[in-house]
Amino acid sequence: MLAAVEHGPILCSDSNILCLSWKGRVPKSEKDKPVCRRRYYEEGWLATGNGRGVVGVTFTSSHCRRDRSTPQRINFNLRGHNSEVVLVRWNEPFQKLATCDMEGGIFVWIQYEGRWSVELVNDRGAQVSDFTWSHDGTQALIAYRDGFVLVGSVSGQRHWSSEINLESQISCGIWTPDDQQVLFGTADGQVIVMDCHGRMLAHVLLHESDGIVSMSWNCPDFLVEDSTESDADSDDNVLPLVRRVKPLLTVTFLSGDISLMSNYDDLSPAVIRSGLKDVEAQWCSQGDLLAVAGMERHGPPVDSACSSVTRNALVKFYNVQGEHIYTLETPAQRPITTICWGHRDSRLFLACGPALYVVRVEHRVASLQLLCQQGIASALREEKDVGKLNMPSLLCSYVTTAFIPTIKVR
Repeated sequence: MLAAVEHGPILCSDSNILCLSWKGRVPKSEKDKPVCRRRYYEEGWLATGNGRGVVGVTFTSSHCRRDRSTPQRINFNLRGHNSEVVLVRWNEPFQKLATCDMEGGIFVWIQYEGRWSVELVNDRGAQVSDFTWSHDGTQALIAYRDGFVLVGSVSGQRHWSSEINLESQISCGIWTPDDQQVLFGTADGQVIVMDCHGRMLAHVLLHESDGIVSMSWNCPDFLVEDSTESDADSDDNVLPLVRRVKPLLTVTFLSGDISLMSNYDDLSPAVIRSGLKDVEAQWCSQGDLLAVAGMERHGPPVDSACSSVTRNALVKFYNVQGEHIYTLETPAQRPITTICWGHRDSRLFLACGPALYVVRVEHRVASLQLLCQQGIASALREEKDVGKLNMPSLLCSYVTTAFIPTIKVR
């Protein structure tokens, strides 16, 4: 595989970007039809939450062609939160966006006739540790740090709630792939399992001295129905969307270690020793490639006598066996706050403070032509310099595609 940070100027927000979520763009002609992933994953919308309480919704495209049309409006700023936005979660089946702020306020947004508006508001007055949509998009799981958990419908009706009495805080909550159970991770290394009706099923200690930061499965976030469109209409350079891997429960710990488990009661999981701190981990939608971002844990100390020494943020990629595949050194020298896959796993978005980086990912063995393109583009400062090269126009146009940004800004 090959992963490279997209060329061009670094995109920056006016405050720190704290969370990301991406979804594909559904064409207007197919709003009322079953969604086809192959057709709508090449364009999409990236949602960001920042430290000023603003939610950004920005158009993105992986076409790498300047002649492609873009929506009339490509950026929205959704305002209403009174504190930092710490979670953004798209609901693809229902085309809604859930956002949570530091004070516990939860908004659900919908778009109608080109405008975004708040459909639902939930404010319990306690900090939210996680918000997750079920895989069919019909239910929402909300976990609070004080132990209160709630499951409600996409329209805002409460199905059940429970108070989990713990000495430690709940750090994350997820659905199982069949949406029949919910799992909660705690800051003292425990996993709590409940069924879809709120009954307690299990209480498992995974690690005595290492807190759980996040949990996920290596399966698509949503079960979006595909049409009978032939594979000939898809991009041959992107892997097919048929899953060929068994679901793995992925548990990320505070130490930077990651356990790959067949289920919450797996006694012999595969363990990834990332060697990173401030780790953010996320599976691609195919479920065969895990991106792990964090800061280098080892290296010379940074002190007043050696102030020029810096540690870079890295992104390491692993397969389902936990084997290391590739390491990408990013330009960021601050912790990566959040990561997000997009565009049928051909893009990986990284947020580092106010900066937003886009990584282009090639899952197969990179061709010599692609390696040459990346080498030439890295040696040039700007896209206009491509025309100065003594190359055929066709090759010049191919090198130019390396400078066409995924995030469309005017």
